[in-house]
Amino acid sequence: MDSSHRPVRYEFLISGELSIRALSAFPELTVAPSQHAFTALRGPIDNDTQLRGMLARFDTMGLTVVEMRRSTDWVD
Repeated sequence: MDSSHRPVRYEFLISGELSIRALSAFPELTVAPSQHAFTALRGPIDNDTQLRGMLARFDTMGLTVVEMRRSTDWVD
């Protein structure tokens, strides 16, 4: 990886309130404040392959991604 490469920060808004067990499947993401009945997860994604893998994990677990966005507005 190029030393100038920086991961892109993403936020995923997931339908429902995730259990501790479900959250443990995403150790690279942190829980962010969100509206009731949603779970917001944030974290750096290094490349498109990692992003597709993350989306596949949500799908495999039966989680609905309501919104996904790139952001530079927060610091983990």
